[in-house]
Amino acid sequence: MKSTRRTRLSTEQRRTQLLDVTQELILEQGLNAFTMDTLARRANVSNPLVYKYFSTRLKLLQSLLKREFDLFYGSLLNRLNDAEEIVDIIRIFVGINFDDNANGKILPVLLHLSDVREIIGDAGKKQRDTVRNILVLSIAKTYRVTVNEAVSLAKMASGASIAAAEHCRDQAGNVEESIDKTVQFILGAMVPFKK
Repeated sequence: MKSTRRTRLSTEQRRTQLLDVTQELILEQGLNAFTMDTLARRANVSNPLVYKYFSTRLKLLQSLLKREFDLFYGSLLNRLNDAEEIVDIIRIFVGINFDDNANGKILPVLLHLSDVREIIGDAGKKQRDTVRNILVLSIAKTYRVTVNEAVSLAKMASGASIAAAEHCRDQAGNVEESIDKTVQFILGAMVPFKK
């Protein structure tokens, strides 16, 4: 009988593996069912090895949030910087609301936990503000409104987008079609504001 030989992972590879398995377990079984023991079993490692990398469940969840938050905002900023038209920018933001309301997304799950969310602190606020400013300034420029008016328009658009995303999720609708309709609705609602 042949035995399977384990491959020794580097520190970074092991850390990534543990974070990946944590994400899988939470999405499959829910956050309340997740334990360090289930992580060790699924990752096929010992409990002491898990604790070597993450001293507590909180530290593990914070590390996962930090990784996913940085990946998300890095990708988002790249997409926004590549967007040339207001329709492209609004589509990106509508897509985010649909993603946040879809099942199977780890970032919204972790962001709802205040003790886990603490890890992103001021840096997270700065990233969110940068992204919001891109939307607000794009609206202000395109529709020739004040920044305060653009903030109001962005909030109304966000409300419409979140409601559409929730409706699509609850009705098991076609996501791409719903995003298209939502973008059209938002752009149509903003036309009267153009000076």
